[in-house]
Amino acid sequence: MRIHHKKRIRKSLDDVRKHSLSYRLRASRSGLSLVLVMFTLSMSLVLTYSFIQTQSILTQISENGSKHDLAMNAARAGITDALNRMNSLDWAGIRDQYQRTFQSDADGSSTYTVSFAASGNTLDSVLELEVHSLGVWTSATNNNMRSEYQITAKVKLVPRLAGRTILPGDSADANDSVPNAGHFDLITQYALFAERGTNSLILDPCDRIDGNLWLDDRLSMYNDPTWSSSIRRTFMQDLGNRFVTFPDGSTNVSDATVHYPHPVAGNITFYDSPSSSVQQDLADLKVSWSTTDQALTIPSPDYSHFSTYRLYAGGPEYQAVALGSSLHNVTLGPTPDNPLGIFYRSGSLYVYDNVIVQGTLVSTSRITFSGKGIYITAFNWKGMDGTPIIADSDLWPRLPTLVADKIDFERETQTTIEGAIVCHDDLDGGGGSVAYPDASDIQFTGTATVSSIEQPHSIVSLRENQFLGNLTADGNYAIWLSTSGSGNTGTTGTWYPIVGVDNQNQQLTIRGEINHVTPTGYRIRLHKQELSQIRGPVCAERFNFRRLNEWVLSSSLWNNRAYFWDLENQIRVILGYSLIGFSEWLEIPLNYPGWDSYYQQHGLNLEPTLHIQHLVDHEYRWEPPLFQPYDGGEANADYSGYRWSLIDWSESP
Repeated sequence: MRIHHKKRIRKSLDDVRKHSLSYRLRASRSGLSLVLVMFTLSMSLVLTYSFIQTQSILTQISENGSKHDLAMNAARAGITDALNRMNSLDWAGIRDQYQRTFQSDADGSSTYTVSFAASGNTLDSVLELEVHSLGVWTSATNNNMRSEYQITAKVKLVPRLAGRTILPGDSADANDSVPNAGHFDLITQYALFAERGTNSLILDPCDRIDGNLWLDDRLSMYNDPTWSSSIRRTFMQDLGNRFVTFPDGSTNVSDATVHYPHPVAGNITFYDSPSSSVQQDLADLKVSWSTTDQALTIPSPDYSHFSTYRLYAGGPEYQAVALGSSLHNVTLGPTPDNPLGIFYRSGSLYVYDNVIVQGTLVSTSRITFSGKGIYITAFNWKGMDGTPIIADSDLWPRLPTLVADKIDFERETQTTIEGAIVCHDDLDGGGGSVAYPDASDIQFTGTATVSSIEQPHSIVSLRENQFLGNLTADGNYAIWLSTSGSGNTGTTGTWYPIVGVDNQNQQLTIRGEINHVTPTGYRIRLHKQELSQIRGPVCAERFNFRRLNEWVLSSSLWNNRAYFWDLENQIRVILGYSLIGFSEWLEIPLNYPGWDSYYQQHGLNLEPTLHIQHLVDHEYRWEPPLFQPYDGGEANADYSGYRWSLIDWSESP
């Protein structure tokens, strides 16, 4: 019984254990299911949230892309507006900064801001500008919510100049050059313009002018030498007979050709009719003249337009380089900060030895040239090899080379000016003696071609082989290059100092701007140490060109010269030789036995120590700026404004 009872108890315990195990198994399975359900629900929530978040991000990206597009479209509208504005009369220049609304709605507004800036830091980039257009979208409810887009266009001004090639879409009537003040265009047609009298121009032996003249009043010629009126007239008649030729069948002086070194190789226009004595002088010299009732005047100066200036209206502003009271041993030229090369002196300026200037020299008072090796020229916009750094550089207008109240070329100076001279009072000069450096007397002749390179130099290529090894490149030697004149001016020329010698290639580097594609005649010899040369039109109130002191002889010495000249011609008649003119006889050193060494070396010749030439026409501007936007009015409205070329484009989201 006990055993049976124990078995029952054991069985009951086993049943309890099994039930407990079964319960635990069921409970474990139920918990796992709950975990799985909870995990599933969690994942579902995560996925749902992620989906919702993704959708939100996609929506935000879409909205941001839309705002980006609005900013981009605004920037593109702005750059289009700016470029159109620059090609019209509405453009206010580099300072023209403005903002416009492109689009606006309940979400926000998009605008563009346009600005302009100078571009580059080289001379060939001074016509370039950067045009900036910033497009911005801004939320209507939160100013911090915005999208930006930047576009930058680089453009270059293309000035429309007289004489350019006219392409489709262009008009020859369109010209961006700034009109000159007053009568300046008419004045620069003359080699020499004298605005006032009483003695508008005083000329003496060894002065020469190639080109036409305009004189307000009296011309005084060859009155400084103390010779008698008969000797003076004999001399002047001889110049006319010796250096003036006529075409076959004509004796009219307006048809004549005047040859070097005749003092006046051109027509003279007088405002006041010349006196009978002046008319007789001109008849003896065989110089053509006329009168006019049009009184021309030099425009009034405004020096401030040179001290601070713009290359073109609306462009960047530049400052001229301020000068002290003197210049010596210096080379000055244009820079990106002073592209026209304007050098400004408030007061008087003295120019001494070895001064080279590419640009414009301005003085509010007097400029005095005292030294040697001086060369001043307006910038020609060419690089080192002579290649233009801007398009149509040969058509570009140039500023005057000199602008001053008074100008004086001292007797001893050795100065060359290339370009126009504007003098608002009197210009004095000349009178330098014939003097040469202490060096070997080397002389060559032949033919050559010439091409200009970077100012102030040109390259001369000799056609005939010469031994150049003894020539020095220090300016002690010079080359005369023959030039064909126009109108009454016959074959002439001028001297250029030699500053480079290439014996192997038979080339010379000279100081001066000249081009001869076809061969021209040349002479090489020692360079005159006292010489003033002006290659360009010059205007002033009055001109007083001094005499050479060697021509100031006593009346008895002049009578002596005339006596021996007449005696030689009597002997020539007896011997059957042709007669010799008085001026030619005076040039012969052998006719001065016992005289000072100067006369025994040089005689009294007429080769100029002051020489003005106006043989090459350039466009000259009275003052900066050089350009302004063309106004075509109603007839040519489509051509109004500037014209720009697009050279670069960048976009920055």
